[in-house]
Amino acid sequence: PLRSMSRKRSRQQRERAMMVRRELWKRELCEAGVVITHAGHNARCQGVAVELHEPLTRARGGSILDPANTVAICRSCHDWIHVNPAAATDLGLLRSA
Repeated sequence: PLRSMSRKRSRQQRERAMMVRRELWKRELCEAGVVITHAGHNARCQGVAVELHEPLTRARGGSILDPANTVAICRSCHDWIHVNPAAATDLGLLRSA
């Protein structure tokens, strides 16, 4: 049978999960809501970070294992970023390679 994920990718996903737990424990509040709201946009920030967002995505050369390439974020703000990529890029919440 074929693997659904390579061993290397599987290892990265395990390391990523540990990093996410560690970072969300340290960074409990949504870091994007203030930036989005201050710029005059409304993302309906929930205030509590539940996931990490990578401004420099893997497709653009970023690492999913680098805490410096993450923003602790709530689901509403994460949705806003991906629905509004131009505005998110202007705010530094998305970056190009």
